[in-house]
Amino acid sequence: MRIRTFVFAGLSAGIAIVLSACGSLDSGAPSYDTISAQQARLYFDAPAFSGATGEHRRADRRDSGYAVERAYWENRAGISAETMLIEALQPKGLQVPDDPQDEIANFVELVPLKVTFGKLYQSETAMGPAIWRRFVAGDRSCVIFSQRWDDGPGTPATRTLFGYYCAASGEVFTLQDAQAVLRHAGIRAK
Repeated sequence: MRIRTFVFAGLSAGIAIVLSACGSLDSGAPSYDTISAQQARLYFDAPAFSGATGEHRRADRRDSGYAVERAYWENRAGISAETMLIEALQPKGLQVPDDPQDEIANFVELVPLKVTFGKLYQSETAMGPAIWRRFVAGDRSCVIFSQRWDDGPGTPATRTLFGYYCAASGEVFTLQDAQAVLRHAGIRAK
C-alpha cells in the first residue's frame, strides 16, 4: 500500500460551504492531526480492505462549532475508499448538499479526474438510510454516498457521513455491488 498524504489545499471552499451554518470558519482548511486506528471512529470493513491499514485524521474545531474526521483506505489491487464525518456541535446544524455528487470536491483523489455520475438512489446501510450515486472517474467505477442523522439530546446537533468507494481500474461495479459495499461504511460509538 502506498503512503497517502491528505491534501487539503483547494478543499477549503468545499468545506466552508458545508460548514457555513456552523459559525465562522478560520482562514484556510482545518488543521488535521493523525490519529491511530484505535482512536478512529470511522471504519470501512469491506472484504477488499481485510488486512489493509487505513489512514485516519481528525480536526477538532469546537471553537468554530464542528468536528471533522477523515479516513482513507487502499488495497494492493487499487481498490480505494475515503470517508468523512462532520459533526455540527451547535443546534443550527450543517448545511449539507442534498446530492452526494456535490461532495466530490472534498476528495482530492477524484477532483482532477473526468467524472460522470449515474442515477440517484437511496438504500439502508449500517448507519441508516443513505443516498448514493455510482460514477465513473477516469477508468474506475465508483460509488459516492451521503447520510445524516441526529442521535438526540446529548449528542452533536447533526452528523453527516459521506464518502466514496472505487473498484480497481477496469473492474465492473454493478448497482448490487454499490449497495453491498455501502453497508460496510460507518462510525463507531465514542
